[in-house]
Amino acid sequence: MPLIRYSPTECRRPGCRSATCTQPCTDDRTTGMHCPTRTSALAAALLATVVLAGALSGTAHAGQTQLPANPDCHSASHPNPVVLLHGTMDSDRVWDALTPLLSTNGYCVYSLNYGDGPRTPLLGYGIGPVARSVDQVAGFIEQVLRRTGAPQVDLVGHSEGGVIAEYYTKNLGRAAQVHAAIMLAPPTYGTTFNGLVTLADHSRAVRETVDAAVGNVICPACADMTANSAFITALDTGPIAHTGVRYAVLATRYDTVVTPAGPVSFIAEPGVTNQYIQDLCPTSKTTHQQLPRDPIAMHWVLTQLALAEPG
Repeated sequence: MPLIRYSPTECRRPGCRSATCTQPCTDDRTTGMHCPTRTSALAAALLATVVLAGALSGTAHAGQTQLPANPDCHSASHPNPVVLLHGTMDSDRVWDALTPLLSTNGYCVYSLNYGDGPRTPLLGYGIGPVARSVDQVAGFIEQVLRRTGAPQVDLVGHSEGGVIAEYYTKNLGRAAQVHAAIMLAPPTYGTTFNGLVTLADHSRAVRETVDAAVGNVICPACADMTANSAFITALDTGPIAHTGVRYAVLATRYDTVVTPAGPVSFIAEPGVTNQYIQDLCPTSKTTHQQLPRDPIAMHWVLTQLALAEPG
């Protein structure tokens, strides 16, 4: 039925669901007058946050999604190959500083681009549904193990890459293939996008609108990693950490993407190392997007990988 539009003044009449409408209300003669401003504004704000986060993370490029031509690498001192997993709206280029650092210290290092989609040329990788990305990563890890002959890998993940490491180990039942999971600001318990998701959760209609806008319009992975999503609920049902796998999580107090910073990333279970980068350097103002290339964070990764090894 055609909608009848009302002015903001008329919107304040008794029966209107909002007393502070800034746009004309509508009346479908079934549900009564309503003002869509709050829902649409919240969805727009969350979309802007997602796009900004991606823009700050990096840009897309044609990257390596298969093993290189000569992937055979064996290290007596570090027998487990290291697989680097980038974050959302990013690519394996984000590891251009950590890769040489690890290689110089004797590690065999591999990375891939996962989670491509129609908007990858504009936004980068890591935007597809996270469950699909987990499967892509699982296939890549199998290649690494097969070609190197190693029984296990060490996983290093930033943001979405960290939550993929958690999900791969727990929900895919691959703990036997993982020696260590070293993570930089993973949205373990689902991000609130600086409170926007929490606000949306006050209304089922608003949350559904936001999820549809983010998931269908721009970035399915972003919707998957929000608090209370089906993906996050599956990950967080029951313990996350598995015996025999070393877990370490680093967060930054200046994170405005994976929020609330720290608690939403840290795995609050026995045997897990949870730290803020400010615990290592109190004056650090490193942001979420800067963690993979931050010198302190990179050396923290190196330390955690060494601590995971015997002796």
